[in-house]
Amino acid sequence: MPLSPLDLAEATQTVETLLARLELDAFLFAIEHNERGWELRVECAADDGWVAETIALGDEFPDASEADTPLRDQLFALLIERLGHCKKRS
Repeated sequence: MPLSPLDLAEATQTVETLLARLELDAFLFAIEHNERGWELRVECAADDGWVAETIALGDEFPDASEADTPLRDQLFALLIERLGHCKKRS
């Protein structure tokens, strides 16, 4: 089933909320859905300049309007793991 612009907007909102919880100093991100599922690209400030991470998220994605769910918690834990090298706000 093709995704709607609303699906993409909700995914963007969910990722933006989770990235804000990480309190990164500076970052840019893009989320898209392709034949492999959801994919998140994040560029963030690190001690030695900007770094880029591409994170495959699979087909399931937490809904933006849901309260904390296991899927949302799993995504947040993955972001912590993969973006641990990014600078945090002081």
